[in-house]
Amino acid sequence: MMFLKKRGMCRSLTCIVLAASVLSISLPVFAQKAPAYPVQTISLIVAFSAGGAADIVARSITPKLSALLNTSVVVENKPGANGNIAASYVAKAPADGYTLLMGFPGLASNPSLYKKMTYDPAKDLAPIKMLANAPVLLVVAPNLPVSTVADLIALAKGRDKQLNFGSGGQGASGHMAGELFKMLTGIQMQHVPYKGGAPALNDLMGGQIDLIFDSVPSSAPLVQGKKIKALAIAGVRRSDALPEVPTFAQSGLAEYYSDTWFGILAPKAISLDIRDRLLVALTELVAEPTVAISFKNMGLIPNGSSSKDFETFLASETAKWARVVEAAKISLD
Repeated sequence: MMFLKKRGMCRSLTCIVLAASVLSISLPVFAQKAPAYPVQTISLIVAFSAGGAADIVARSITPKLSALLNTSVVVENKPGANGNIAASYVAKAPADGYTLLMGFPGLASNPSLYKKMTYDPAKDLAPIKMLANAPVLLVVAPNLPVSTVADLIALAKGRDKQLNFGSGGQGASGHMAGELFKMLTGIQMQHVPYKGGAPALNDLMGGQIDLIFDSVPSSAPLVQGKKIKALAIAGVRRSDALPEVPTFAQSGLAEYYSDTWFGILAPKAISLDIRDRLLVALTELVAEPTVAISFKNMGLIPNGSSSKDFETFLASETAKWARVVEAAKISLD
């Protein structure tokens, strides 16, 4: 009888030991948390060359973003194919939060401009946070005899030789903005594509081209230095950087609106935890007074919208530019 009791006790002890062993093995599994983020350098991919508006904005935010995330954030320029090289690179990168894209307007227009793309912006990229908008600025050569949008339209309609407008390349945001202007005003202009916005601005200053639809950050210093003339800005209000320049609405063309925007996107499969961590940091970044002042000085309007707002905006812009591309009959492949 005693033997049976001991045997029963042994069985009980064996069960307890086994249970404890299982728990000791299982507990670390249940207690595992998502890996800390970030723990290494984050690459912010810019789709255009150094010195352009996207590059200027990216480099202006990285010091503060690095501090907020407690890790280094470095800018990498991957220009080419109207931004498709950079966007495709990020879309195919590991979705671990260490490769991010500085968003650009071509993400909305490229799907209509290119029949063959190696990525789909809507399916392969996750919008994290819109940072700022920069309404398009219509600037003209210093020797062009116009002072207003009405003057420009009258000049274009009253001469045999077409005016021309430059841009950073076929399908670039400045190209699209010019096509929209043509569509709304009924004037004809010849597009002159450059390899980047900087050489186009250089030729504008020299009078080799007539006008450009550019962003405020890159053009404002030249306007302030009287190297080029600004006729109108495509915003609901005047720019703090150029308060003397009227809006298109004030210039009699209220339906014209085009802007350059800047936002952060990641590979689509990014985890919700990492996405939220980035969103919190980027929201704090935009609200930071020093960043707001920096944006203001560049003619940017800080954007406090959510990830969902950013996604909705991209869908709306994609539909708008599809109409413009169809009307202008543009195809880049």
